[in-house]
Amino acid sequence: MRQWTATHLAKLARVASKAVGKKGTDLPGQVARRVDQNILRNLASTVDDIVFISGTNGKTTTSNLIGHTLKANDIPIIHNNEGANMAAGITSAFILQNKLDIKIAVIEIDEGSIPRVLKEMTPSMMVFTNFFRDQMDRFGEIDIMVNNIAEAIKDKGIKLLLNADDPFVSRLKIASEDRVYYGMKARAHEFEQSTMNESRYCPNCGRLLVYDYVHYNQLGHYHCQCGFKREQPTYEVNRFDLSPFLQLDVDETVFDMKIAGDFNAYNALAAYTVLRELGLNDASIRKGFETYTADNGRMQYFSNGVKEAMINLAKNPAGMNASLSVGEQIEGSKVYVMSLNDNAADGRDTSWIYDADFEKLSRQDISAIIVTGTRAEELQLRLKLAEVEVPIIVEKDIYKATAKTMDYSSYTVAIPNYTSLSPMLEQLNRSFEEVKDA
Repeated sequence: MRQWTATHLAKLARVASKAVGKKGTDLPGQVARRVDQNILRNLASTVDDIVFISGTNGKTTTSNLIGHTLKANDIPIIHNNEGANMAAGITSAFILQNKLDIKIAVIEIDEGSIPRVLKEMTPSMMVFTNFFRDQMDRFGEIDIMVNNIAEAIKDKGIKLLLNADDPFVSRLKIASEDRVYYGMKARAHEFEQSTMNESRYCPNCGRLLVYDYVHYNQLGHYHCQCGFKREQPTYEVNRFDLSPFLQLDVDETVFDMKIAGDFNAYNALAAYTVLRELGLNDASIRKGFETYTADNGRMQYFSNGVKEAMINLAKNPAGMNASLSVGEQIEGSKVYVMSLNDNAADGRDTSWIYDADFEKLSRQDISAIIVTGTRAEELQLRLKLAEVEVPIIVEKDIYKATAKTMDYSSYTVAIPNYTSLSPMLEQLNRSFEEVKDA
């Protein structure tokens, strides 16, 4: 009776939330969890396979690639595809999508929420994308976060799908005997190099890691004299190209995808690894990979025949560097709109912007940079310190700042952080629809 009441109140909360213009992703779960503390545990027990997707960057794209491909193959799933990846959002997904014939749940999970959620449900497999500095006021240093995750998942019989190229992710091998690795061959692609390396030291002995090859940041082929090393992947990218979308060669099978950004090659490979481990073959995976397009602000593209735009979330130095690199690859003049909020979900500490390579903007043809969000002035200062010699406009209202890019004929490059994403994406959709309907 308690579960029935919790479920129905949650659904009513969803309807009410959407009626006032909200997404209603977290609220249903919050309501249900107040009524029935065991609701997530009970609902999760009804499915056979639960896949968790976690890591600092790329988990939403990875999760949505997996979910889209399973649905393209007529496999019903529970999926928090709207990105609500903490306990309440995960509970909402199970309540709103739970049906008797669903046997697989694909769950994106915030890395800081893993210890809490694992007290209520245990996944059959977990895939980890990467670990970078992110929201240090929530997570602390990366070593602390990785150790907390390892302790939470240890000895639970979870199959771990690990990015062999990231030493931080590889550290999690201590938590399970059931491990599968994925990675890229040396010289699979010439990534833009960065001075940022988050993992310099061996987790076993503390010596400097020796890198035989670097893809970008700390991702690459590494070893230490104590024996810690990059493990040989089961699934490996031979090469990939961007023209501008991803053409991915995994173990001699080529996928022509509709997503851009070289960093998305790792997300696609992580998704491929999960799908293969769930039993899909390459032909089935192609059905999903070659029909997937982003609509969630992750490398999402807009065009009306005259004006073009691209939006990509950036909430830490690695994400910002990736977004700036995408802008660099776009030919011709650009107008940037960048937003920096410091709401609770973003992390109050915004000092990470000083570790991002804004200096590369000086190499681009830029009409103007519009900075917005609660910390717009700090972004303006950071750009001035980077000696970016273009007009920098402060407009703290995210909707107005985004709309202002339509005054320029240049290609719009929109880079929001976490809570900036929704208003910036909403305004881009509105602006392009208005022009189309005019």
